[in-house]
Amino acid sequence: MSPVCGRSVALEANGDVYSCDHFVFPEYRLGNISNQSLTTLLYSERQQQFGHSKLSALPRQCRECRFLFACYGECPRNRFVTDKYGQPGLNYLCQGYYRFFCHVAADMDFMKAELDAGRPPANVMRRYMPAPVRESK
Repeated sequence: MSPVCGRSVALEANGDVYSCDHFVFPEYRLGNISNQSLTTLLYSERQQQFGHSKLSALPRQCRECRFLFACYGECPRNRFVTDKYGQPGLNYLCQGYYRFFCHVAADMDFMKAELDAGRPPANVMRRYMPAPVRESK
């Protein structure tokens, strides 16, 4: 869920390196470590373009979403539905992620405020703990 991907390359037993462990297809083959160093392949222009295309290929619905900062369209392997504007490339898990982010937004904002104030974000748990029961005398 980062804005850029491409840091989880796949290295096959024969030395072939692919842009991502979810894209082990010929069009994503970067090369072979017998011919080039792994560092060269990882920092190649082609790999950099692969990583940055995650953000640049987002459909309009994603770019307008209030939770873009938390999701960034998730993994490109899951982007195979059409958005509400008819653009391809929406993540098929989008609706579920959106509901989840709506559900946790207030608590996440609270935890951020706690961190900003130098307090532990775990203070959020106080919202969900029942008040102690006091015995009457």
